[in-house]
Amino acid sequence: MKQYILYMSRVLFLFLLANGCNKDLGNYTYDYDKAPKLVIDTTGIDKTDIWAAWNIGDTVRITPNVTYPGKESNLVYRWFVINYPYQTVTVGNAQVWPTADTISHDRSLEYVVNLAPGRQVSLYFMAKDTVTGASAFFSMFNYKAIPDAGAVSGVYCLQEKEGRLDIDVIGSSRALIYSNIHEVDYYSSLHPDEPLTGHPLLFNYCGNYFYLFTSDVALRISPASMVIMEHWNEMFYQPPATYNPSAVTRVNNCDFLINDGKLHVHYVQSAGERKFSVPVPGDYSLAPFLSTQTIASYRPVANAINAYQVVYDEAAGAFRPFFNKGISLGRFSESAADILFDVNHMEGTLVYANTVNAGETMAILRGTDEAYNLYVSCFYNVVDNGNLARYHRPLSGCTGIENATCFASGLDGPAFFYGTGNSVYSYSYTTGQTTSHLLWEGDAGEEITALSLLGTGGFPTSGRILWIAVWNEAAKTGRLVEFEINPVSGVAEAMFAPMFSGIEDNPIFHEGMGKVVFMTQRM
Repeated sequence: MKQYILYMSRVLFLFLLANGCNKDLGNYTYDYDKAPKLVIDTTGIDKTDIWAAWNIGDTVRITPNVTYPGKESNLVYRWFVINYPYQTVTVGNAQVWPTADTISHDRSLEYVVNLAPGRQVSLYFMAKDTVTGASAFFSMFNYKAIPDAGAVSGVYCLQEKEGRLDIDVIGSSRALIYSNIHEVDYYSSLHPDEPLTGHPLLFNYCGNYFYLFTSDVALRISPASMVIMEHWNEMFYQPPATYNPSAVTRVNNCDFLINDGKLHVHYVQSAGERKFSVPVPGDYSLAPFLSTQTIASYRPVANAINAYQVVYDEAAGAFRPFFNKGISLGRFSESAADILFDVNHMEGTLVYANTVNAGETMAILRGTDEAYNLYVSCFYNVVDNGNLARYHRPLSGCTGIENATCFASGLDGPAFFYGTGNSVYSYSYTTGQTTSHLLWEGDAGEEITALSLLGTGGFPTSGRILWIAVWNEAAKTGRLVEFEINPVSGVAEAMFAPMFSGIEDNPIFHEGMGKVVFMTQRM
């Protein structure tokens, strides 16, 4: 809160500095009691370009409401951006506040984005009465990062189509942070001489670049025009003897890769660190799970675990921590006697795991009796006191979960989604439900091939947009189904999309796809 107050005081200082004082027009000129109120708001306007990513070269259009009865002809306007966070810079021997960048003097903004790539900005709109000096300003957005030139924001779909592999990029204003786009054959259009071949194994966007693995190729790719940065051998100081990648993610300024059951670490911000390490030593075999949230930066608990990564060791049936610069995997404290389950001794085969619900870890296991059970632990911002278990739920009421081909879940809620046959079901471990909820059922002959849930960070729709990839083998046609959902209950809920994007239908469909195998998102 103190940081927020300080930030707003800086913005107010900039605003006052730009406006100065009223000109003295003599006695009885300032009739403030009778002066109309100058009001700026965005109620009912098209907010697409407020919420969407600003890619370099995009034209953004915003027309706010300005109410100033009888005196609108006195008004002048100014659109300006300032750095986020707004703070002093060193000029010579002095600390000074940087000047705002004016991008328009029209009431309706029509601006071709040409801000510096990587810059983080806030956008403000100001209206001022040139006669009385009265003014008002409005914050359109507090934070937006400008992508590198050539980078496209959206859902990247790795798909099999017409006997080849390619990537389409889908964007929808329902998600608010994306524009409405469909970039067909995006990868091959940029790399006509280096096609993707083989069977798709893994595809994920990790902070600054994509990792794409097939049975034939392994690539680290820049989001700027999909420039290929490195192939497999170039990613390592010592390339592994066996090529079998199963999971990759970025967290705590590290890229983590699981290959052939072993953990490799790339310390992204360490000086001189440019490649993945040799595998972390030890007798272990990891499932394809990597935690996406382990260390709290806001209100951290004293003596919390603060592992850099948490993995699942299939050989031991245990969750295990990895600490910064560690030379081996760790182990959590021995569990107390009166706990729901023991994270050091899980029973069954791991089917799916993910970090969900603001830092909890969800795990679905198939027992030796073939029964499916859900176990929820917490390794995030907690003290390891021997009781890290939170929930245990039998999943006997989840229709077709034994035949599930894909799952999705996220940090914004406790619900998970799974595809089986031509249907998508959901289940939430906090609602008290004992059976799954049928979210959507496709046509006969269709199958669900992939699921993707909008990541955390795009308020107010973060965690609320679900993409379902559907394929019809007989017709050789695919499509994406796009839902707004409630991440707590897992049911369809058209709340923010109609309010901000104007999209009333839930779901909507994106036709003309191939067989989508993996989806990842770049905001």
